Amino acid sequence: MNPPHKRKRTTATSKKKRSSVFPGMLDATLNYQSPPSSSVDESRGGAQLERLYQSKQSLGPFIAILTSDGGKPFQGNHANFADLIRTGRKMGITVYVLTPSGLASRTETTVTGYLLDPAAPGLKWIRAKLPIPNVVYNRVPNRRAEQSPAVQKAIKTISDMPGVHLFNPHFFDKWTLHQQLAASDTLKKLVPYTLKWTPNLQLDELLKKYPRLYLKQVDGKAGIGMMRISRMKNGIELIYQDKKEKTRKTFTSVDALSQTVQQLTQQLPYLIQQGIPLATFEGRPFDVRMLLQKNNQGEWGLTGAGVRVAGPTSISTHVPMGGRIESLHRVIRHTFKEKAPEILSKIKITGLELAKYIESKQSSALGEMSIDLGIEENGTLWFFEANAKPMKFDEPDIRRLSLMRILEYALYLSGYQLTGEAMKTCSSET
Repeated sequence: MNPPHKRKRTTATSKKKRSSVFPGMLDATLNYQSPPSSSVDESRGGAQLERLYQSKQSLGPFIAILTSDGGKPFQGNHANFADLIRTGRKMGITVYVLTPSGLASRTETTVTGYLLDPAAPGLKWIRAKLPIPNVVYNRVPNRRAEQSPAVQKAIKTISDMPGVHLFNPHFFDKWTLHQQLAASDTLKKLVPYTLKWTPNLQLDELLKKYPRLYLKQVDGKAGIGMMRISRMKNGIELIYQDKKEKTRKTFTSVDALSQTVQQLTQQLPYLIQQGIPLATFEGRPFDVRMLLQKNNQGEWGLTGAGVRVAGPTSISTHVPMGGRIESLHRVIRHTFKEKAPEILSKIKITGLELAKYIESKQSSALGEMSIDLGIEENGTLWFFEANAKPMKFDEPDIRRLSLMRILEYALYLSGYQLTGEAMKTCSSET
């Protein structure tokens, strides 16, 4: 790994001012008076960590959050980025936002990125020349942006840069994940029977075997575009779920059903999957969403997990579709009684096994993923989905720890270690 260029520490001042702290940085760092309650001196705009490189001390690391151009002034979840940047300040880590255009304007030592103004009342972003990052965390917001030529070029550029580590370089593909897990001797039992949807698929044969089927977009999210097909006494019921409403239809022939499904797919790639009879909480089906992340040793761990309970008219547990979030321990204890400890242990072990196996099939390193598991009333677990770019967890403890884990893994990749007050702060919040 190439040694970072020497950088000068900043010092707290009684009033805000801009200063060129790093070589090549143009008005990049804000010095400001930190709040009295701050446990770490956040007034230092630059890096707070030191490492030994060929018997020399250097400052860093610099962590870049990669997103796409556009928006004001870039795309993605600005609040999420700000949370990560603020967590970095507490840990003594410089975190900034990077876009393909900022990477394209790089020099040997700098890129153009965005810093968060810590003194502004809202989210104010400052465009600045910043040091080449040690680690890049990919948070390009959607598949369409990620597949754009600009982002693909940026990812390749980052991957080819010596001494720069990129993690979570792309979204997962549902069909690819299914094939990979189905090929595992130990994990294939977790995967529901799944096929690619085609107009020629023999739906009548599938419905004889499985009374309920689900169709999911290969590149879908939040349950948008999902369909549920159920075999009924008086025909076949189809429910289609989009952003605004759910459409329900009943068919007496499989041919008519197939034609309607084909129209609804709009030629987008879909999977058709065996329906799992999920355990229920307060009369409604639920599943488990787990957040798996790597720690400062580069090892997978369970950051947290929650339950999503389906809404009264929902065909899925997704919160945007009417589902709600519940405590994992509360729901499992209520549902499985004396077997709850065994089920909770099984969930954790299975999640970690899945994370390790999924990463082993990728071409680049992963630092985090969310995994959705279904549970039957008898305790049988099923794998539903994994996401390489998890949505944030609303539970405050999980949220706080998840931000720290991202940066701890970045430290591991960069070769830096927490020192002094930053270590104390992280230890007290873990």
